[in-house]
Amino acid sequence: MANIKTKEINILPDRSLMPKIGQTGYSVSQAISELVDNSIDAREDGKALVVEIQFDNGKNMIEISDDGVGMDEETAANSIKLAHSAKKNKLGEFGLGLKTAAMSLGKKFQILTTQKGSDEEYILEFDEEKWLKSGDWTKHEMKVKSGVDKKRSNTTIRIKDLRFNIYPNLSGNLRKELSTRFAPFIENGEVKIKVNTKWCEPEPLNLKTEYHVPDGKEQFRMKLESGNEVRGWRGLLRTGSNRGDYGFRVFRRGRLIMQFAKLGFNPHPEARQITGEIHLDHVPVTHNKREFIEESPLYQEIVSEEGIFWKFMRDLVREAKTSERKTQIDQGILDKMEIQKDNIMKAIKKIPQLKEYAFPDLKEKIRSKAGENEGLTDLEIEKRDQRDVVTIEEEPIPQDEQNRKAKKNQVRKTYYVTVNGKKFKVTHGFADLKTDDLLKDVKVDDEIGIQVFTNVAFPAFASTTDHVFYGTWHIAEAIAEVMVEKNNRPLKEVNEIRDLILRSSSEITQELNEVEKEKKVAERLKKEYEEKLAKIKAIEDKHLDVKA
Repeated sequence: MANIKTKEINILPDRSLMPKIGQTGYSVSQAISELVDNSIDAREDGKALVVEIQFDNGKNMIEISDDGVGMDEETAANSIKLAHSAKKNKLGEFGLGLKTAAMSLGKKFQILTTQKGSDEEYILEFDEEKWLKSGDWTKHEMKVKSGVDKKRSNTTIRIKDLRFNIYPNLSGNLRKELSTRFAPFIENGEVKIKVNTKWCEPEPLNLKTEYHVPDGKEQFRMKLESGNEVRGWRGLLRTGSNRGDYGFRVFRRGRLIMQFAKLGFNPHPEARQITGEIHLDHVPVTHNKREFIEESPLYQEIVSEEGIFWKFMRDLVREAKTSERKTQIDQGILDKMEIQKDNIMKAIKKIPQLKEYAFPDLKEKIRSKAGENEGLTDLEIEKRDQRDVVTIEEEPIPQDEQNRKAKKNQVRKTYYVTVNGKKFKVTHGFADLKTDDLLKDVKVDDEIGIQVFTNVAFPAFASTTDHVFYGTWHIAEAIAEVMVEKNNRPLKEVNEIRDLILRSSSEITQELNEVEKEKKVAERLKKEYEEKLAKIKAIEDKHLDVKA
């Protein structure tokens, strides 16, 4: 029978573990953010914390100092102990941040800390080279400096023999990064961060204030299925990002974990105006605090498309889509629509068959064919009638309208279509009809006339680049619908009238395009002719000079 003995062994880690933990792939800004985390955890109640970061290229050193509460002797001693942390529900909860961050930045670091009411300052130093030669886990030196000012408290970390180069714009890039990472603390006035000589200031977002008055930020706070709470705000950027710089900044206990997170919606060009902040204080993060633990049920609860948060986001996603589509309707498209409206009205004027929908007495003449109309066809009678179905009124556009100067001789055209003896003003606009089911909406009133709205929320509108086509189609169809309805004619005639108008306006557009082409050719030929004349004159002048 085999005997089993129990022996005790020493499992103190190899000295190389200490420098190895700095090889975690931190960027400079991520490592410094870890040290700022510790400063924020140590801020004094009721007082704004000041963190100052200084790069010294000459000494190849970086210094991070704060005016927080500082550390007592025991806390200072434990600050260099791996994985030791007495912090609960704070930023630096794993006991690795200071060590890993400092050693990822340089080969040597020094901690200096003191508390109010104490005349002692505690100094700890780590030198990678010395540690690897003679370091002892159980005996590490800590210096105690006496006679310091009892009124002050602070902690300073100096890191030397840097593993990175201090390039000219490093401080500017770091300032921008920290401004984003610690935005909630900075904006609330809890923390001030200075890099070299300039303070970190979060860049204000250009939000659509009309989405949510007054600042464009819609605050929210909601309970999830798990009973945990998620809070933050959401809004729409006035101009969406083409580089993917949209979505939520996601914080945990005030520290940025995710930037431009697409939570509650799928990435899409039509969602590129969505922005906001989400605070997920209850969701666990990895030991380096750079990402959430994605396998965690608490994280999956947020990203699930069937969850409460996704359902909450549906109306904003829809608003973003229609808002993005509206931005596509620029002045160029509106100018083209004016040309197309003009062509539609010219087309209606040219179609004699439409006169019987406009003038009730003409219908009587066609029906009776008496007197001067005897023996004529319906079309001949319509052609002989001198009245116009369409009238156009023009008025100058005021120069200060929409805070812009009008072009020379620019006028506004108002179109009227006569239907069953009554004039109707015709207008068109692109609008969000708050439904995916309608291509267009038409409002008809004796006072306001015929108002035609092309629905930018209709799915097919987003899939085309020819928005003018939809607008043109809807104007022609709306006029056809009114003509048929006001004359009590069969519904099938709507398509016939619409197609007549579209066909005729297309012919007019084509003719105008041909004229425009010929005009451009004539202008080119004229320019070439003038250039040749100039060359001939130059030769003649040169010849006269030689002769003289």
